[in-house]
Formats: sequence, C-alpha cells, structure tokens
Amino acid sequence: MNPTVNRTVTRHLPALLSLVLVLAAAGGTVWLLGGADRAGPVLSSGDRAALGGPDIDRGDEPPAVGYAVPDEPDALARAYLVAAYGAGPGDSGRTRRDAVRYAEPGSPPAVVGVLVLDAPAPGARRVAVVEALTRSATARDGTRRAFLAAVRTSTGAPGEAVRTARLRVRIVVHRQPDGRWLVVAETPDTADNPALPAGDG
Repeated sequence: MNPTVNRTVTRHLPALLSLVLVLAAAGGTVWLLGGADRAGPVLSSGDRAALGGPDIDRGDEPPAVGYAVPDEPDALARAYLVAAYGAGPGDSGRTRRDAVRYAEPGSPPAVVGVLVLDAPAPGARRVAVVEALTRSATARDGTRRAFLAAVRTSTGAPGEAVRTARLRVRIVVHRQPDGRWLVVAETPDTADNPALPAGDG
C-alpha cells in the first residue's frame, strides 16, 4: 500500500471503526429484541466522505459453492464466523462477504459483510477457527438467540511464520419461517476495546 494512503487510513481508522461498531451493535440489539424493519446499507460513500474516513467498498458476492447451511443455530453461528473472519489479499479496502450464505437476506451481515482491517499480504491467507461458543441470550418467543464466540485467526504464507490473533464476537441468529436459522447481526466484543482483536499469540 502507498505510504501516504496507509497514513491516511491509519489516522481515520479509529473514527470509522467506532461508527461501524456502534451501528452494528445497535442493529444487533434491535434484531435480538425482535422488532424493526430490515436495515439498509450501513454507510454510503457520501457518509464516509462527510466523516473524512477512508473509502471502504462493499465486497463482491461470494462464489456459488455447494456448502450446506447447518440446521442447528450453534453450528450455523460457527460456520458463519469461519467464513466471515477468514481473509485473503483481495479483501484489502473492502468488506468480506464470504459468509452471506449464512446470513438473513437484507440484514447487515448479508448486505455489508465484515470489515477487513488488515488484509493478508500477497501470497498469504487467513483462516479462522471458533474456539468457544456460548449462548448469552434468547428472545422470549424463541426465534432469536445471541452467542458470544471466541475466534482464533491464523495468517501466513507457505514457508513463513504464522501470526495468530484472538477476538471475541457477539452474534445473533434468527429462526426463519421455514425453520432455518440465519445470522442477522454480529459485532466484535472485547473487554478493553470492542474494535480490536483480544490479543496476539
């Protein structure tokens, strides 16, 4: 990345992250409590320009592959997180939407995707593993469940040292009229700073 662009992105990153996380958290609360119209896109290009933040594009549609969508809500949440928090060099400067198949159409995870803060370098890949998943809330009517997940990511290229990081993520799933469970909201959640990974190892 161009050094000047990198400094600009770094300078504006805290403000952009704070806004994205506030909007994501608010959306998750609305979905869990059961009651609002589906959200539209989180930030338009005009919004970002007014905030003085970097222009982040929405990622491409994921490739059409025959992955089965799990039936159980906890398995669905795990599959979503693995797809959402992996990354490749092509995710730089845009959101990642590989987990769209596990998200409810029209919800922020389906429309926007996950913001990739530090895409892997050319030749490297990032894979995600869910180390723990704990149910944290259930809607009274039983149609929505919230989980707190511990996710470990590993980033590296063949023959190079692998860098690992851990983050906690809150995720909300919603039972559809046909009985399927799909993700409707998710946001990073850490004790010190909800915008950043919980630690490197």
